Amino acid sequence: MKTTLKLRAGLLFLMIITLSLVSAYYNFSIEKDTESILKANYNTLEYSRNMLLSLDDINSNKEKAIVAFESNLTRQIANITESGEDKFTYSLQSNFNSFKKEGTNDILKNQIRKDIFQIMKLNMLAIKQKNDIVKHTTEISNFWIAILGILCFLLAFNLVLKLPNNTADPKK
Repeated sequence: MKTTLKLRAGLLFLMIITLSLVSAYYNFSIEKDTESILKANYNTLEYSRNMLLSLDDINSNKEKAIVAFESNLTRQIANITESGEDKFTYSLQSNFNSFKKEGTNDILKNQIRKDIFQIMKLNMLAIKQKNDIVKHTTEISNFWIAILGILCFLLAFNLVLKLPNNTADPKK
């Protein structure tokens, strides 16, 4: 009887440890996927927004707007993470350098806006794709945690039902 009780309790303990490890693994995976979205794509959207604001302010305070634009452009260049983003970022850099030399050129200003919007579009699409990955990971996580939780519950329930009977009448 002692051996049976020890085996059942040990199995329950093992199931609880397994449940904890599976939960921790999937929580870490979800955290990593979410961090990836925030680190790479959100920052690019923030830099892009700031560049658009600076471009709008270029007529009122040219020097300050240029410094702000260049600062965000430098950050964006260091944060290229998506396929094709480099093409639009370097086009943006080239067009902005030409814009600084020529002054108020509406054609270049519009091209700069198009480059920024292309960068934003790429990153918003990447956010959606990465969000779908997080959703999938969450669904898998919920499935395995539920399965292991049910198994732990059934084992514990079985142990609770049989333990009093085995203790009261050990010969059965």
